Amino acid sequence: MLRRIANIVGICILVMLVATPALAAELPPFAGPDQVRYLGEDSIVVSTESAISVTQNSATLRGHLSSLGPYTTVKVWFELSNGQTVGTQTMTAPGSFVARASGLTPGTQYEFHAVAISTLMGGQHAEGSTLSFITQHTIPEAPIQIQTSSASAVTSSSATLQGYLASMGPYDKVTVWFSWGNSPGVTATTGQQVMYNAGPFSIQLSGLNPNTTYYFKASAKPDVIGVSTASGSINTFITSGRSTLSVSTGAESSLSTTSATLNGYLNSLGSYRNAYVWFEWGTTQSYGQTTPMQTTYTPGEFSYTIRGLNPGMSYHFRALAVPTVAGGVTATGADSVFTMPYAPTVQVSTTSATDVGGTSATLNGVLSSADAGSNVQVWFEYGTNNTFGNSTPQQTLGYPGNFSRVVNGLAPGRTYYYRAAAFCNGVNVYGASSSFRTGATSPISIMTSPASSISANSATFNGYVNSIGDLKSVQVWFNWGTSPEYGKITEYQTVTGVQAVAAQVSGLTAGTTYYFQAAAQAPDGTMAYGTPKVFTTIGNSKIAVSNAPATSISTSTAVLNGVLENMGTTPQVQVWFEYGITADFGNSTEPQMLSNPGAFSCTLTGLAQGRTYYYRSVALNPTGGGKSVHSPASSFVTAGSGPSPSPSPQPESVPAFVWFIGAGFILIIIILIILLASRK
Repeated sequence: MLRRIANIVGICILVMLVATPALAAELPPFAGPDQVRYLGEDSIVVSTESAISVTQNSATLRGHLSSLGPYTTVKVWFELSNGQTVGTQTMTAPGSFVARASGLTPGTQYEFHAVAISTLMGGQHAEGSTLSFITQHTIPEAPIQIQTSSASAVTSSSATLQGYLASMGPYDKVTVWFSWGNSPGVTATTGQQVMYNAGPFSIQLSGLNPNTTYYFKASAKPDVIGVSTASGSINTFITSGRSTLSVSTGAESSLSTTSATLNGYLNSLGSYRNAYVWFEWGTTQSYGQTTPMQTTYTPGEFSYTIRGLNPGMSYHFRALAVPTVAGGVTATGADSVFTMPYAPTVQVSTTSATDVGGTSATLNGVLSSADAGSNVQVWFEYGTNNTFGNSTPQQTLGYPGNFSRVVNGLAPGRTYYYRAAAFCNGVNVYGASSSFRTGATSPISIMTSPASSISANSATFNGYVNSIGDLKSVQVWFNWGTSPEYGKITEYQTVTGVQAVAAQVSGLTAGTTYYFQAAAQAPDGTMAYGTPKVFTTIGNSKIAVSNAPATSISTSTAVLNGVLENMGTTPQVQVWFEYGITADFGNSTEPQMLSNPGAFSCTLTGLAQGRTYYYRSVALNPTGGGKSVHSPASSFVTAGSGPSPSPSPQPESVPAFVWFIGAGFILIIIILIILLASRK
């Protein structure tokens, strides 16, 4: 009997001696009251990915476990903004994980994030960023009625698409637009307008190819999730224009003693989609030199600046164009000649046109310098493109100053280009090219007022409708863009009498010059335009910021210091710090608002002891639109000794309490054996 008990006890002791170290290896290592240690230095890393397969009452949530840190197993799940916890599961290796959230409310936005935590008590906890999704919901087809009308104002490169919103259904506002293209597929779309009442609407297209058939249809949709788009029937129009490639040589510009800008105009692409354009130039009509080819997709002006020219020498040049497809015939413009000036003692500049009407305008220029005692001949060149083609009579000026000339016989509703010119001591000099647009012969009269509420990324356009004649109403809008050709329009407004009009635009670029012009259109298509205006958005390019050394550094805290060196033209500047344990930073302090240049600081807490931290100062114009500026990176080291990294995971020593439990168990067995033996 005793021998059997002894054998059993021996086996138990052997099992305990083998199992106890293995058990200890699975437990977290011992941590004293002032120290927390893990099996390694890595952390659990989890990220949230976008939801998929979203229905009315369910969605599939996705996450990714990038690192288990020092642990062999990690639990992961998702938490929703409605308090729901979804898809708890255990992972033993990095990878993606998903869970299906159900029982959701249709048409509702939910926020969610992924969570990961060690399966060991007191282990690490990590969360991914918060994302959102909206569940679907079913809404009946919108009873909106919309019709596609005929296109108007069709030219070789532009057209005005017309539509009619016959019914808005039950909605307070409806967004309208056109789909268009050179096939019935109409894959391209125009900009959108918001309408608050049923009625006609139109949007202008530009950059079209001549002699081309285009298809278009009007579309409308309320700003309600789930409502289908209502569309009118498909209509067509054909642009006008020549079927062959055509190019003109423009006048030279921007002459200096050693450089000149050559200008050309692509009149028509014919039946081609695009073409190469360039210049030939030299001291004779044999030319001998060419500029690089440029690819253009629409008719219009093009230019190239040549350098290294000789003062006082005459040069010939001409514009050329050829289709990009094989076998195309090269089109050439006429030969043009210019003479390089000697020392630029005479300088002239072009200023904005004034008193622009339907058939006339006043051209303005400034003779900014002239040779003492010399008479200077000044005039203007103008026309419907940058080749100009017309000149005003010359005027004689004996000293620098402003000069102007009224031009008549202009076509209503056309864009005209012009430049100031001067001649002295055998040399012609020119100002930069500018442009204006004549008003249409119409009872409508509208003027452009200065822009207001100008910030870095927004502004308000202003205008005033002086008259609408006997009309009941007119459509008013603003043309605008970063050049005198504009390229963008604001939403249409319906005006029923003499009144001020305004339109706010956003998404502008800081420190950028913008052009805008008030415009009005009668129901019969007659248009009127105000005088163009110019403004520049606020920029923050002069804002400057620098670092100062960190102070009050302890084992877990530090004070970061920076200096706002310059505020530029901004009344207030937002400043903050970026910091982290690498030069990629990864953390930011709360922004502060400063009204004057000077020092600023922020206290960091919760830092790790004995670690190197990197930081930099950052500043931004709070009105938006500009880019933030920052100083070079600086660094500091917190007090204390940091963690000692090991090149590879090493087995941890068995905690003392585990050995104590094992020894106690063995002692109990020995006592049991003694008791059994004493009973015999």
